[in-house]
Amino acid sequence: MTALLALVLRGRLRCGGFAGPGVALEELPPAALDDNVRIVSWNVRNFPLDERPQDPDLGFSRRTNICDLETVLGHLDADILALQEVNDTRRFPPILRRAVGDRRMGVRFSTGGGRFGQHLGIAWDLDALELVSEPFDVTETVFEKGMRPAFAASFRSRRPGGIDFTVIVVHLESGLQNVSDRRRQNRAVAEWIEEWVETTGDPDVVLLGDFNTTGSPRGGFEGELQSMKTILARAGLRLLPNTTGCSSYWEGGDRDGVQEASLLDFVFLGGFSAGQPVVPVQAWLHCARLECADLVSRPGQEDGTFWDVSDHCPLTFEIRDVDLEGQNSEF
Repeated sequence: MTALLALVLRGRLRCGGFAGPGVALEELPPAALDDNVRIVSWNVRNFPLDERPQDPDLGFSRRTNICDLETVLGHLDADILALQEVNDTRRFPPILRRAVGDRRMGVRFSTGGGRFGQHLGIAWDLDALELVSEPFDVTETVFEKGMRPAFAASFRSRRPGGIDFTVIVVHLESGLQNVSDRRRQNRAVAEWIEEWVETTGDPDVVLLGDFNTTGSPRGGFEGELQSMKTILARAGLRLLPNTTGCSSYWEGGDRDGVQEASLLDFVFLGGFSAGQPVVPVQAWLHCARLECADLVSRPGQEDGTFWDVSDHCPLTFEIRDVDLEGQNSEF
């Protein structure tokens, strides 16, 4: 009886959250195509945020619902999972491995986590991909104490004639007041990628993560986005459009329980040949369900995935797992 009670209590702690609907499978992607490598980027919002609700009058909790998190991780079908804001790097790996079942996943985290201990992570399917270079911090994005490094690793497909490439995950400075720091970080990433490609001789690069494009004082969101694209284009990187149109939600400045859609998370590709990006970038969970319309979260109207899992939505895209080097790179 004591053991049974312990299991029940542990289950309630893991699955703590609102009584309303949690993750629905129709808000998650179908399985990846067999000949593709699926790459996912997801900011998991200060995982696991085991705190009391910060403002119950607005109907939200600051605790990760581990059961809903596992459901999402298990259905993303990721060959590579790029993570942001993993505060508890010891607790996350067993959750991931439990979520993916029989799939064997490797996972590493950045050493640096910035002023809030928000580590970056890269997880990968050990049977689909071979690790070429051990994941490492890219400290060129750190200009002062408290900034987060980027995180990079190189992979080779285990499929005969498959692709090899480098993944760089970023979590840039946040807030309107830090737009100049984000520009510096984008320049640093672009310069680092140029040097990396020259050193390795492999132009195939995936840059993704939370770029925190909250806008510049003069040009707003569009101005910052154009600046970012221009800077990264110097390193041969091109933006993959987000077909959903948003990647996260925020309070919009008014603490009224209505959350507004925003676009903070992006995927850039460098190198790769014609025909390889075959499935576009899409956002899932509440971004997909609401189609980027306003999200209401008040007492009795709580949105489970937004407050119980993350304000950000996971992004997925797929690259055809065939090395087509030497063909026209336009697509």
